Amino acid sequence: MSRRHRAPGRVATTARRSIRPLLAVLLILVVGTSLGGVAAAYFGSDGNGTGSATAGDLHAPTGVTAVSTSGTGRVDVSWTAPVGGAAPASYRVQRVPASGPAVDVCTTTSLSCSVESVPIGTARYVVTAVLRTWTTASAPSDPVTVAQASQSITFTSTPNAPTYGGASYTVSASGGASGNPVVFSSATPAVCTSTGVNGATTTFVGAGACKINADQAGSTYYAAAPQVQQSFTVAQATQAISFTTTVPTGATVGGSGYHPAATGGASGNAVVLTVDATTSANCSISGGVVSYLKAGTCTIDANQAGSANYAAAPQVQQAFAISPAAQAVSFTSTPPADAKVGDTYAVTATGGGSGNAVVLASSTPGVCSLSATGPGAATVTFLAQGTCTVTANQAGNADYLAAAQVTQTIAVTRKAQTITGLTSPSSATVPGSYTATATGGGSGNPVVFSTTTPAVCTSSGTNGAVITYVAAGTCVVEANQAGNTTWAPAPTASVSFAVSAPADTTGPTIGTIRPAAGATGGWTAMACNQPNTAGRICVSASDNVGVTGVTVVLTKSGGRCWSGTASTTFDSANCSTPVALTLSGGVWVSNPLAWQGNNGQPNFNSTSYTLDVTVRDAAGNTTSTSRSFSINGA
Repeated sequence: MSRRHRAPGRVATTARRSIRPLLAVLLILVVGTSLGGVAAAYFGSDGNGTGSATAGDLHAPTGVTAVSTSGTGRVDVSWTAPVGGAAPASYRVQRVPASGPAVDVCTTTSLSCSVESVPIGTARYVVTAVLRTWTTASAPSDPVTVAQASQSITFTSTPNAPTYGGASYTVSASGGASGNPVVFSSATPAVCTSTGVNGATTTFVGAGACKINADQAGSTYYAAAPQVQQSFTVAQATQAISFTTTVPTGATVGGSGYHPAATGGASGNAVVLTVDATTSANCSISGGVVSYLKAGTCTIDANQAGSANYAAAPQVQQAFAISPAAQAVSFTSTPPADAKVGDTYAVTATGGGSGNAVVLASSTPGVCSLSATGPGAATVTFLAQGTCTVTANQAGNADYLAAAQVTQTIAVTRKAQTITGLTSPSSATVPGSYTATATGGGSGNPVVFSTTTPAVCTSSGTNGAVITYVAAGTCVVEANQAGNTTWAPAPTASVSFAVSAPADTTGPTIGTIRPAAGATGGWTAMACNQPNTAGRICVSASDNVGVTGVTVVLTKSGGRCWSGTASTTFDSANCSTPVALTLSGGVWVSNPLAWQGNNGQPNFNSTSYTLDVTVRDAAGNTTSTSRSFSINGA
């Protein structure tokens, strides 16, 4: 394409003055155009007058290239200056879209220019060389497209052990060059929540797969970034179990009473307490109470199930020792209260939970022996006098301690024997004797006789012994029988009886009877062998062996009598009043007696009196004798 131009301003004025030269120039331009390129003519100077015109060609630029920079809307256009002809004063660059008019985009004297804010689309670029009013355009460049650049998102953060209810996670990502922020959202709001831009906080609200979306919007020259997603697993929260009770320190077999308790995690599931299978033989749990079955270790397992958001708690164990139980032995039989040698006794005893037999034995084999009759049972035989001690023992085992020994003591005495049938005489008088007999007990030892009154009677020999009377009085005969290992000595048996003196034809000796003071008359003298015996009655000591009391009765025959210590009016009743004698110096003596006649005068008539003397011993036996005498007048 070519155009003809006229020089503006003064160039045109000068041409009007010199028309010929102008015509000549025009002819040159026409010729130049026909030869290719733009022919140009112009005056070489300003002013009036004449001058010469120079004619030449204005060639188009070549090698136009256009390059777009992605994401910027910038196209860099470059070209090669025309070769030959007039030098362009400047270049004008036009964008020629696929449709629509061409648009001037830059004017420059350089061989390139950068076009900014180029609309999205495809276009060609044409560079026009400009020299004053003359222009010549290049061939268009290859098509160049300005398109939106792509963007991509890359997560730059990684969660550290994400756990339900755990620490939140600050999420970040790098995006494309649009400058728009990367925006986060949760694709799994039941597991995690995340809103906002870089530095957004992700909270773990459930266990499971957490998916976080990252988006970045586009711009004029950048397309929106494809959504990317970060996926990871949010772990279940952990739970922990803690025992809140302390294990028992004195657990023994057969006992119970420990109530284990524990707290668990936040799942809300109950903590389940069970006996560990490895110790199920040693203990059990029922109703929350642990029972102790065998000696050893008891282990309690504590477990808590998980849930959607909580993992099952790790098992926690609590262990304690169960010690062997004590066991006790008890006698179940009552020992005899009066055990005798030769008797037997059935002893029984029970023991503890070991199941071992109770073993009975005698720790005093000289006193008693045992013969087992069954578990915890035996017959005790009493062998001798003394203390019989029966022991009871029970062995232990793995679950029970040996029982403490218990004892039962029994006092064993010899059998009693009794002497029966001890005889005594129907009457005994010195001199004389009788044969004592008696039956003894089971010892077989002879009955031995003796007397405790050797002054009255003596004894010699065993059964059938002769008892000899040696004096009047009370004879006490005793019978004894010795014992042996089985029989105790028999209690002493005894009999007592009175032994009388030989028959006395004269009666007891009567002491001198004298008249009362001031009396006159003669008296029959009778020896008393006692001083100051006037008016007294005496019974000699020879008559008093074994005597504890003497009673004297004085009776007047055919007359009057008085008694007492002084003269009294006659009272016939007094003639039979007993006169008491007391022991004095080995002789029984009465108080002073006076016999007087009427009106207090001595009775000189020959009068007969009777003196009755009764002698009494300690056993109450009595012997009586009488003596008659008379008082003769002077």
